[in-house]
Amino acid sequence: MTGSPGSEPSSPRPGRPSRLRLLSLYPTFWPRQGGGQMVLAAIAEGLSSRLANQVLTRRFSNTGIRKEYEFLTVHYFWNPAPEVWKDYAMGIRPVSFPKKLVVTGLDIVCVLPMLRRLALESDLVHLHFPLPLGISALLVRPLVRRPLIVTVHGNADVYELPPLLAPVTRAVLTRADTVVSVGRDLAEYLRSSMGVSNVTVIPNGIPVSTFQMSHSTGPALSLLSICRIVPRKNIPVLIDAVERLVGEGHQLSLVIAGTGSEEEAIAQRVARASSAIRFVGFIDEAEKRRLLMNADVFVQLSTREGLSIAALEALASGVPCVVSDLPGVREPIDAGVTGWYVERPDDVDSVTATLRRVIADRERLPEMRRACRTVAEERYSYEAMCESYWNVFSSALGSRP
Repeated sequence: MTGSPGSEPSSPRPGRPSRLRLLSLYPTFWPRQGGGQMVLAAIAEGLSSRLANQVLTRRFSNTGIRKEYEFLTVHYFWNPAPEVWKDYAMGIRPVSFPKKLVVTGLDIVCVLPMLRRLALESDLVHLHFPLPLGISALLVRPLVRRPLIVTVHGNADVYELPPLLAPVTRAVLTRADTVVSVGRDLAEYLRSSMGVSNVTVIPNGIPVSTFQMSHSTGPALSLLSICRIVPRKNIPVLIDAVERLVGEGHQLSLVIAGTGSEEEAIAQRVARASSAIRFVGFIDEAEKRRLLMNADVFVQLSTREGLSIAALEALASGVPCVVSDLPGVREPIDAGVTGWYVERPDDVDSVTATLRRVIADRERLPEMRRACRTVAEERYSYEAMCESYWNVFSSALGSRP
């Protein structure tokens, strides 16, 4: 979607301030929650004086067709696939690849009428995740020429992409006006492995000032892991490592929070584990912040991440992080300053060895807490992220006051 003569946006209504009209495409938006949804909502709020944001997303039985929020309007298109199939992106339950293909195929077709109408009312289109709605955006392109910005978040859209869908994803990305990557490692992957040249890096941002600094909780070193409960997070490995150290007499505790396809298996595993380990499942925003305030160390053993919102929130809370020494996962963490790297996150011996280093470094936690907060403020603020997106939007449209 690129601007052309005869397809310029219509003039703003008289008497109203001129604001950029943004159409955001997101396969599964509110009330479903995730890191990408948080980024979209932050852009809408942070740039509310300069843009009006409409979101087009998949409808569920309990969402209706339109809902107004303070900083954005959400439109829901109907997809007739079964509800449990459509919720695959949340990772709550396993959904087979053929069923996912049915859902995405229906998305591509069912969204077209609303996409064309809303694109006509907008100045530019911001697509989160190349598939499936990127195909729809390309299909309406000959009819509605608007600049197309695509944000790649990392896991579901690139790293976990089935080989069958790679050429289609590449087609969407190479035809976009600008591709935004949420991290440096992810940007390098897009350039080197997918042949996408027009990549701009905009790190995810968080409301740093709203997070309170953590404090020491007592004699036991308090570990916290908040994540989607899926295999690539290596939660069983973390449990085994903590159990080993507790068995050796180290004072450790571990809280695991989150939901996902492996939730039941993890709950059963924790029930058989040491009393020092708790699994609390789903947590709301208030409980998440309480857990971060009472944590000494945050642990994330993912095999891949675009740029983890959970790790950034830990930094904002002054909680040093143990992370996998792998692209994307390690990016926000400076080893020895704001955390520690695990060489092999799927290996109990490797995780245990890193946790031993954490125990040995415990006296350094106060200075590491301060460094974490400083990094969050300087690199990962909402304000910096929003301003970077505004620059991308303005550039795509040409000069705009």
